[in-house]
Amino acid sequence: MTIKLMMLGRRRPGQTLAEHRAHMQDVHGRLVLDYIAADPDNAPRRYVQNHAFDGIYAGGEGQVKAFALGFDFVTEVWFPDLTSLKASRETHFYLERLQPDESQMVDTATVIGLPVAEEIIAAPASSGPFIKVFLSWNGTKPTWTALAEALGPALEGVLGQCRNTPVVPAPVEAIDEFWWPGEAEGIAFAKACRDAIHARLPAEHASFTLTIAREFVLHAG
Repeated sequence: MTIKLMMLGRRRPGQTLAEHRAHMQDVHGRLVLDYIAADPDNAPRRYVQNHAFDGIYAGGEGQVKAFALGFDFVTEVWFPDLTSLKASRETHFYLERLQPDESQMVDTATVIGLPVAEEIIAAPASSGPFIKVFLSWNGTKPTWTALAEALGPALEGVLGQCRNTPVVPAPVEAIDEFWWPGEAEGIAFAKACRDAIHARLPAEHASFTLTIAREFVLHAG
């Protein structure tokens, strides 16, 4: 089973968003591409950065800090399986070049790494780039069918959808992902999504985080 590692977090304290994104894309991204070129058997098979620019965060007590604060980024990397993911993070290249660079752009105290199984609900017809909306279920997740019924017309125009389910114990039950053509559509969907969940789903589903991000495919795989 293919595994996707989702890394969600905030920028390093004391850093502007512009500094964070420049480092993430131009410096860290270059290092990952060097890793792929040097050791394709251990490196990620696909590598996508998503730079968050808006979102809806519930806050409140009892939530994992990062979800309560909201995210600056969601990074997605794909591996053949969990064993390959583990091996990729134990190589000399990762330990000597990639890992030390992470603290230059990431708040390591709050970053979350989630190995997930990705279920494609509807694949986009084009290769993007897209605006992505990530819906993280901090409490109980609804079934996909129940969510789709609750969202109703808000899903009109969506280009693609998937559900990411953690394969290890995690602070969320699932992260649903929606692809949109532009920022206005992504923001409108996030607001409609928030309203539909509160109005049409049981209260057990009321704890969630919405993150709106620009997609950057650095290695399509």
